[in-house]
Amino acid sequence: MVKYSTVSIPKDLHEEIKRVVIDDPRYGYRSVAEFSLEAIKLRLEEIRKALEEEKGIRQKKIRKIVENIKKSI
Repeated sequence: MVKYSTVSIPKDLHEEIKRVVIDDPRYGYRSVAEFSLEAIKLRLEEIRKALEEEKGIRQKKIRKIVENIKKSI
């Protein structure tokens, strides 16, 4: 069973999402909650990818430092 929590957004933003996204059937969203859930998931994925990329860059830098230390010994 999926559990839910509530997220508050400013009323103006809620109304804009309804007006721009929900009221236009081309986008296929049935509710502000459905749109919000997808928007949150997409943003989390962007952040995860950025963190993974950052982690990879750090690991490469560490490897280079270790290689340089080994060369200097």
